[in-house]
Amino acid sequence: MPSKHLLIVDDNPAIGEFVRNVAEGIGYSVDTQTDAAGFKAAYEAVVPDVIILDLSMPDTDGFELITYLSERRSPARVFIMSGFGASYQRMAAEMGDVRGLKMGGTIPKPVRAADLRTILTQPPDGSTEDGGT
Repeated sequence: MPSKHLLIVDDNPAIGEFVRNVAEGIGYSVDTQTDAAGFKAAYEAVVPDVIILDLSMPDTDGFELITYLSERRSPARVFIMSGFGASYQRMAAEMGDVRGLKMGGTIPKPVRAADLRTILTQPPDGSTEDGGT
């Protein structure tokens, strides 16, 4: 059975590696990117099952990437990860909903490994989905 593919974009490489370690431990193949150009190239190469977007990066933000994903009608479940306040994260998640993306919820930073495992193993139908919101 093929593993699920996770694509994460976060300008902090340590966070990307942390997510990679947790996700690979539960059977995901993982692609980590630190900028928008790398994210877009990785997305075009292999459409992921799950995406984790950092909201604040030097060259772009999660809002721009939500627009990019919606223009491509991405089938991936998308999580917003940020150290910004919950209302800012919810606003991004709501934007994704309005644009037709399958939003999985928000992941506040700093994230714990146990919480990330729970988020990544929840059913995609949303039956237990709170995604940290």
